[in-house]
Amino acid sequence: MKYRLVFSDFDDTLSLPDGSISERTKRAVSAYRAAGGIFVVCTGRSYPSIKKLLPKIYGEEKPNVPVICFQGGLTADGDNVLHRVPMNRADAIRLARELEDRKIICQTYSGERMFCSTMTDEARLYSAITNCEYDVVGDLAEFMTAYDGDFDKILAIDTPERIRELYDEFTARSDYPDFKFVFSRPTYLEAIPKKSGKDSALRRLADLLGVPIENTAAFGDSNNDVDMLKAAGLGIAVANAREECKRAADTVTAANVDDGVAIMLEKFTTE
Repeated sequence: MKYRLVFSDFDDTLSLPDGSISERTKRAVSAYRAAGGIFVVCTGRSYPSIKKLLPKIYGEEKPNVPVICFQGGLTADGDNVLHRVPMNRADAIRLARELEDRKIICQTYSGERMFCSTMTDEARLYSAITNCEYDVVGDLAEFMTAYDGDFDKILAIDTPERIRELYDEFTARSDYPDFKFVFSRPTYLEAIPKKSGKDSALRRLADLLGVPIENTAAFGDSNNDVDMLKAAGLGIAVANAREECKRAADTVTAANVDDGVAIMLEKFTTE
């Protein structure tokens, strides 16, 4: 196969709107792997969240596959962390303080743990979507200052209009030089390490596996997938993707509800 290493975003790309995986997609992933391909989920979710979904994607109880999490900040294989890019600690604490002072809901992640100041309706919805629980810690920035550990990302939750405003603001500012700002859904703005990103994780894993970039492909639907689609040998947007994601792609497949990823995997396997 030409494209023997494939990366795919999970939410709204690989998955259906309810978070499930279609039977056609499961069969396509299985056939692609049986033909010698390596299929890698590349997501903004935490590792505990996506790990629970791997059996549904791969059809195995404990699939032996690499997974990219936290928008490229963590690459793991089973219980082994292959690579991790933590946030600048001082700036992460400062950003959390600024967001909370501005009454913007935010939460942070450290490895397998997630923290928020209060369990708001928005945080509760996010918890339901990702099937993960939080530690409610009160003053988030104060907790982060005392916490003995690194942070992987900060997530801000607000209306689509406010998130777009925040994205434009923070990408134009220069006082968080070590951070990159992306949004994975219209209501989620994420701050991640600048040396992170799905594109960097794609290149790093391809090099580790000895696969030339021209033999890689990537699927995505949102702002946080744009750099990954540009970095892959073949960037593919699903039809339900944001326009900026489609512009970054080399081609557009069918929507997630129409098995867009499966259609392309079937093509890769039979070509």
